[in-house]
Order: sequence, then structure tokens, then C-alpha cells
Amino acid sequence: MAISIVTFVVGKLSDLTAKEAKLLGGIGKQVERMERELKRIQCCLKDADSKRSRGDEQAENWLNDLRDMAYRIDDAVDTFHLQVEDYCKKDRSLRGKLKKLCCKAKKLPFLHKFGKELADIQNVLDEISNSKNAYTITPLQDQEDRGSHTEIMSKRRTAYQEVDETEIIGLESDKNNILNMLRRQYTARRAVITIVGAGGLGKTTLARMVYRRQVYRY
Repeated sequence: MAISIVTFVVGKLSDLTAKEAKLLGGIGKQVERMERELKRIQCCLKDADSKRSRGDEQAENWLNDLRDMAYRIDDAVDTFHLQVEDYCKKDRSLRGKLKKLCCKAKKLPFLHKFGKELADIQNVLDEISNSKNAYTITPLQDQEDRGSHTEIMSKRRTAYQEVDETEIIGLESDKNNILNMLRRQYTARRAVITIVGAGGLGKTTLARMVYRRQVYRY
């Protein structure tokens, strides 16, 4: 599970810097640093997972800490996107005028909050990364790690699908509600449904469940 969510979050951070570079400003460097650190950690995930499967509790705890931090990053990015959208709705003159929004970026309270959250996450992520040496978790260099861009993108798409719904409890009703809304909005030619909630509620897992259901439907 840690491998999937870390791969997913790396792709999400990459998309964030590509699409919101102007708005992020200096915070973009924090996002890039976090992405680089996660990529370094990715090289160690197979070794950690192998140790965990052999009953190594330290490796299991390390993977659990990393997974929780990846979910926290995912929630932080989702919250940022929602707050940008909410801000634009309040000031409709800004919609579609990114340059004007960038001029006000330093005054946006949610941007400062996002930067602070990233800094807090980075501190914990650094601790997790440094602790791998104490647990003798090492990088595994193989052909897959050095794969082509096509292979990397394939891994990102796979991350959306690696959800064993038989092990998930309590999201079936929410999944069906979202599927029903998608069917109605498809008829109305609308395209976006936002999943919101506190961190750790399973928003990303729920979205992947809906995605997988729609993909395998066709």
C-alpha cells in the first residue's frame, strides 16, 4: 500500500508544480524538494516491503509512517486546490486570470498556510528518510527503477487501480452515491465532483474505487 500511495503522491506533486508554478511562487521550491525526497525514498520501498514480508517490525513501522505522511501530503494538496477554487468563486473577476491572481499571491492566507503545512510535513519526511539507515533499509537499483518515462507513467496509472475493495469497509455507500452523481452530471454535461473531508477519512481511496469502477465498466 505504501508503494502505491507514494507513487501516486509523487505524480501529484509533479502535476502541481507543472500547473500551478506561477501561483505557488517560492512555495514551488518546497514542493520540488518534497518530490525529490519522495523519489529518493521510492528507491528503498522494495527493500522495506521485502523486510516487512519477512516479519521485520521496524520496516513495517517505517512503511506505515511513510504511508501516513503520503496521505497527509495528498490531503494538503487537495485542500490547496479547493481553497484556490473557493477564492476564485468569491472573486469571479479572477477566474481565468492567473496573472492577476499571482499578483495577490503573497496576500492569500491559504497560500501561507499551505507553505507552513508543507514545511511541517518536510520535517517529518526528513526524519522518516534518515531513519531508514538505522533500519538498514537500502535502495534497490534495477531495470524497473531506471525505467522509461512511459513505464513511470504506467506505474502512476496503476496506483489508481491497486485497491482491494474486499478489504475496505464503510465506503461502499459513498462510492455508489458518487457513481450516481457522475451518471446524472454526465447527462447534464458537467464533469467535476469534489470529495472533501478531514485527513485520513479515505478520500483518495474512495476516488480510486470510483475510478476503478468506471474504468472496468467499459
